[in-house]
Amino acid sequence: MSSSLEGRGQGGGCLNYFKIAFILIVNIILCSSAWAFEIEADVNVKGMLADIEGNEAKFNEYRDVGDGLYGNFHLLYDSDYFFNFNAADIAYDTQRYRGDGGKWGSFKFYLDYYEIPHNITFGGRSFYSGTGTDNLTYTVHPPRTDIRTWSTFDYSTERKSYGAGIGLDMLKPLFFDVSISREEKDGIYPMGVAGTSPGGIAIELPEPVNFTTDTLKMEAGYVKNPLFLSLTFFLSDFDNDNNNLNFRNPATADTASTTDVLTLSPDNNYYKLSFRGGVKLPLNSKFNLNLAASRTTSEVKLLDFFVDDVPGGRVPITLSDKTFDGKIDTRNYAFVLTSNPVPFLNGKVYYKYYKRHNKSDEITTIAEDESLTNSLFGYKKDDYGGELGFRLPASLYLITGYNHVRKERNREDVPLNKDDIYSVDLKWSGLDFMNLKIGYEKLHRTAEFHAPDVPPDDPEFINTFVRRFDVATKDRDTYGASVDISPTENLNFSAGYKNKDTDYKDVVLGLREVRGDEFNIDADYSFGKLGKITAYYDYEKMRYYQFQRQLPFNATSGFDPSTPPTPTAFNWDAKQKDKSYDYGFGADIYVLPGTLTLKLQHDYVRSNGDVDLTYHLGDNPLPTGRTQDNSDLSNWDDYRLRTYMIKAIYDMTKKLSLSAGYVYEKFTYSDAQLDGYQFVPATTGTNGAFLTGAYKDQSYKANIVFITVAYKF
Repeated sequence: MSSSLEGRGQGGGCLNYFKIAFILIVNIILCSSAWAFEIEADVNVKGMLADIEGNEAKFNEYRDVGDGLYGNFHLLYDSDYFFNFNAADIAYDTQRYRGDGGKWGSFKFYLDYYEIPHNITFGGRSFYSGTGTDNLTYTVHPPRTDIRTWSTFDYSTERKSYGAGIGLDMLKPLFFDVSISREEKDGIYPMGVAGTSPGGIAIELPEPVNFTTDTLKMEAGYVKNPLFLSLTFFLSDFDNDNNNLNFRNPATADTASTTDVLTLSPDNNYYKLSFRGGVKLPLNSKFNLNLAASRTTSEVKLLDFFVDDVPGGRVPITLSDKTFDGKIDTRNYAFVLTSNPVPFLNGKVYYKYYKRHNKSDEITTIAEDESLTNSLFGYKKDDYGGELGFRLPASLYLITGYNHVRKERNREDVPLNKDDIYSVDLKWSGLDFMNLKIGYEKLHRTAEFHAPDVPPDDPEFINTFVRRFDVATKDRDTYGASVDISPTENLNFSAGYKNKDTDYKDVVLGLREVRGDEFNIDADYSFGKLGKITAYYDYEKMRYYQFQRQLPFNATSGFDPSTPPTPTAFNWDAKQKDKSYDYGFGADIYVLPGTLTLKLQHDYVRSNGDVDLTYHLGDNPLPTGRTQDNSDLSNWDDYRLRTYMIKAIYDMTKKLSLSAGYVYEKFTYSDAQLDGYQFVPATTGTNGAFLTGAYKDQSYKANIVFITVAYKF
């Protein structure tokens, strides 16, 4: 299926304003400049035909490749005044325009505009009407399961950004910069919710996206040796046109219209004031500091109900306050002292402080005789350390480092972490054409856990043994080595290896070990006037070991480690492997040196993952039809991407060139979560869901032919 230009080039209004501003700026500069000036310009126009089979949204996830014409343009004017203008992907959803200029030593400015698409799924389906709005409804209850009767839409968002800025240098050593920008994001994004609370069937909703973010940045400073000072103010305002998504909930038994509500991203304001400074000191030293304070605020109207499968569909909630006022203050300070007092020694010491103070409202919620008050998460981090570098005999350079990080959190389970990180790197440059490097880093983390003070027969007692891996005690060892060789001007070769092993301590549920290996090679060789070849290879293997050591419940003693496993209280292990590698090679063949060049390129990326699951049921058998082998997952985020490109470039003159080429791209994806996709796997039960096709059928194949004409003025 060929893509078309329909729907592209939506930034036309902004583009017209940009053209007017561009013409005015050029005329001002030309009328104000001296007669001696230089103008350079180049333009190219590309014609393209694209035949895409399969998932066109995945192929064009962050780009816009399709049938049609598009081009690039560049203009450079240089005199007492200067101006540089670039336009790329004109008329496509990835179009970019930037103009910057000014007067040397006096002032400078810029104007820019760009678009970025994010295409997720084309041809999504939903039994709801009103997709793209904040009100989703349907007429027949329960919803029809025949997807041929559902409406279609695209999961896609487009981001447009406008910006402008000016800087004044005429008051040296003082300077002043100010810039403003607006970012607009529009489209539809997939959102998953539970049908009832708690649990229930899953419902996939098309969430409307209508975001606007306005920013202002002002900076003033002083620059004169040996001092640098800068004061910056940053202001951001985020606005969401849809604060709530109203939808009729098919999980309720009520045949009447039971409307549920999903809260969306709230409007918020953010400002930050920061000060940076630096001063050069004796003994070839320098001191830098960075001080900043910021505040984020928001206001949200809270819902006074939740939906469940009860008559009427809604369960009321009592709130201590129906409006939530969010306020988060942050403070961060950084101080760095570097010194190179003697040629064979240099060093650095630093201290960094960060604090996130959550001053938001604490709201008490009462529903069905249960009370809950939201916890306010905040934390502070102290980070200090240093490095010493030694120039040793035999062209050796040794770098040693130490870093200590202390994190204190407002969390009941793990309030405190302490990290000690030691590192050493050794470099050798004894030969002009070779550099060698080896390194080692050790991280040791301790954690302070707070377990709930409850008796063993309380279900909360299990939290005494749960250790989340993100804050758990751990040790990590990292080894690395690399070599860079350039024996001749025509040959360059580099290779590197890294091994990273992480062990999580005291983990009863979840991630316990991570093992990783990385290897890469890059090489290029030039045949003089004949051509050039390049090649690379990257390999990565990751191994994750997860397990659950569940403590079966004993009616007498509560959670008892001595109680044997049962079919409903058992242990399991999961060994996950992810292997990925990519390689590529290319060649530039100078068929007619200086006139005709042939470019060839091939790239291949593959990822292969699997999960080996093992269940420990003691003397109890696995369910009928299940074995330890057929419970494994062989397709875990598996994909392959092949790309071939051939391109011929013919330089007719020094100013005019022609090029033509062909690109073939094929992407194949398989994953246990998406293979055998069903829009409605079931309307009830633990597997019940109403889906919309988000991320369905990711594979595609594309053939692209293009011709480009480029001219330099």
